[in-house]
Amino acid sequence: MIECTELVGKIVRQVTIFENGDYGPEVNFEFADGSSFNVCLKSTVEAKLTLDEGGQPQVLKDHSSLVIPR
Repeated sequence: MIECTELVGKIVRQVTIFENGDYGPEVNFEFADGSSFNVCLKSTVEAKLTLDEGGQPQVLKDHSSLVIPR
């Protein structure tokens, strides 16, 4: 289990689900403060909270360590 406590209380502006992302299905949450949380669903979980203030997004927290058993 991954707990993403830094997301608690954030206001969601938009949720987008991509059926065919670069690495498989992806879900992207955009928040009112300009940060976003992206989850890529593959044999491992890639999940990152980022802040985009123009240019290259800054990674605020990386949860990309859980391996899903087969």
